[in-house]
Amino acid sequence: MAKEKAIEGKHPAYIRDVNCGYLIDGARKTKEDEFPIIEKWMVASAPPRAIVQWDKRREVVDKAKVTVSHFCADQEFLAVKWNPQKYLDEVRQYEAMIGFDASPYDNMPLVLQKSQIYHNLAISYYFGRHGVKIYPNVRLGDMRTLSSLDAYPKETLIAIGTNGFIKAKSNRQTFSEEVKIVVDKLHPTGIIVYGSTPDWLFEYPKSLGIPIYQYDSYIMKRREYRKKGGHSNERV
Repeated sequence: MAKEKAIEGKHPAYIRDVNCGYLIDGARKTKEDEFPIIEKWMVASAPPRAIVQWDKRREVVDKAKVTVSHFCADQEFLAVKWNPQKYLDEVRQYEAMIGFDASPYDNMPLVLQKSQIYHNLAISYYFGRHGVKIYPNVRLGDMRTLSSLDAYPKETLIAIGTNGFIKAKSNRQTFSEEVKIVVDKLHPTGIIVYGSTPDWLFEYPKSLGIPIYQYDSYIMKRREYRKKGGHSNERV
């Protein structure tokens, strides 16, 4: 990364890293967009024992047995997005972390989609480089963001969040096509899914013998608790 020259003067010169360039120190980059590349050695080798979303982490009993995710509304993790370094020690307490999940909606301008994907990769890389085991969270925008797949390792576990994405019928065909593209590109050893796993969506990876590890989302658990007449808190 190019560095500005310090300007000499009466006061000590310094450069404030307002864009969190430190996140990708030492990272290899993709050729097309220079996304930071998640290294294979950063990825956890076994599926999570349990998953909690960031905004419900206060309810976790034993962090060492839980993988933390950011599968929640973006506003719930903005503090992490803009200052990941502040949360490094906290994230290190968990068994692992599913890659960051800022939303690159396909109706955003392309530059914003790629910016969100960059943040996801840069923050995931930063935590991985500092010893946090990662499950790469493959999050695409529209088809113009497929080049970002070059930033993910091949033949590892990956994560995909379905919670909230496949409710609308108009999204289902696109999501299904993206899953096929991801599988053909990355050849994952398993897919961790936070949310539902309908057969129509994961039929292709299953046909290739790729295991699907499904984890109920907080909303799914709350719905089940209510059916049983219990409370809605997630305790893991």
